Amino acid sequence: MNARALWSGGLLLLLAFAGVLFFADLQRLVPMAGAYPWDRVVVAIGLATLNYALRSLRFRRYMRRLGHHLGIVESFLLFVAGLLFTVSPGKMGEVFKAWLVRERHNTPLTDTTTAVVAERVTDVLGLLVLVALGLGRYRTHIELFWGILALTCVCLVVIAHPTALKSILSRIKGRYRTPSPRVIAVFEALDRAQRALRILCRPRELAIAVLIATIGWGLEAYAFRMILDGIGAHGTLGAAVVVYAAATLFGAASMLPGGVGSTEALFVALCLHPIFAFGLDDTGAALVTLLIRLATLWWAVLFGGICVVLLRRWPIRDKPSQTS
Repeated sequence: MNARALWSGGLLLLLAFAGVLFFADLQRLVPMAGAYPWDRVVVAIGLATLNYALRSLRFRRYMRRLGHHLGIVESFLLFVAGLLFTVSPGKMGEVFKAWLVRERHNTPLTDTTTAVVAERVTDVLGLLVLVALGLGRYRTHIELFWGILALTCVCLVVIAHPTALKSILSRIKGRYRTPSPRVIAVFEALDRAQRALRILCRPRELAIAVLIATIGWGLEAYAFRMILDGIGAHGTLGAAVVVYAAATLFGAASMLPGGVGSTEALFVALCLHPIFAFGLDDTGAALVTLLIRLATLWWAVLFGGICVVLLRRWPIRDKPSQTS
C-alpha cells in the first residue's frame, strides 16, 4: 500500500511538471534554470524546514493537551514523517502520522487524527491571515478568500458549540435501529474526537495555533519572494506573500493530493497577473513555480522519507500510557 502511494506521488510529480511546462518555452527554460542562483533554493528549503519545525511544536502542544507527551525532536520527526505521503490519495499522510504515533506510544488513533484536523483548520486560518494582509491592495480571487473563510468559520462554530456536533451525531445514530458493534465503535470515536476538538479549539489554543501557522507559512511565502528575486522579478514582498498564500489555499480547497496541479496552475496565473507587477513572462512564471514547489512540497516528501528512517532508530523514552 505504501509503495502504491509513492508510485502515485511520482506520477503526480510528472503530471505537475508536464502541466507547468505547458506554459513555458522549453528551449528558454533549460538555460534559464541553468543560470539561476540555486543557493536561493537551498535557503528556501531551509525556510520551509523551519516552517515544519514551528508547526511540529504546535502538534506537540496539541498532543500534550490530549494527555500524550512527546519529545521535541520526536514530535518534529513524527510531524515531518507524515509529509512523506502528502501527494498520496486519501490524505494517507495524516493516517500515516497517526499510525506512527500509535506504533511508538500506543495512543488512540482518534486523538492523533483529531490533532491533525485542528492543525488543518488553523493552517487554513493562518493562510487566510496572510491573504488578508494584502486583500485591500490586491483584490483578486476575493471570492475564494471569503468562501474558504466562511466554510472554516462554520466548522469552528460546529466544533466549539457544546451540543451542535453531538446533536448531529445523535440524529445520524438514531437512523440505526439496532446498531452493530462496529457502528457503535465509530460513533464512540467521533464523540471522543468532538470532545478533543473542543479542547484544542478553545480561544487561547486557537490563537496560539493560528499565530504559529501564520509565521510558519509566512516563512515559506518569504522563500517565494527570494526565488522571485533570483530571476529578477519586480513587485513587493506583500505581493509574493499574497500569491503564495492564495495558491496554497486554492490547492487545499481543490482536495487534490498535495494540491498538485491546481496549486501550480494558480501560481503561474498569479505570477502573470498584472496587478502583482512581477514582470515575468510565461517561462519565468513556470520556472519560479517549479522552484518553489521543489523547495516546499517535493522537499517535504523527500524529507518525510528521511524522517521515517530516523524514527526507526530514535529511542522511545516513555512507556505506552493508553490503549485504543
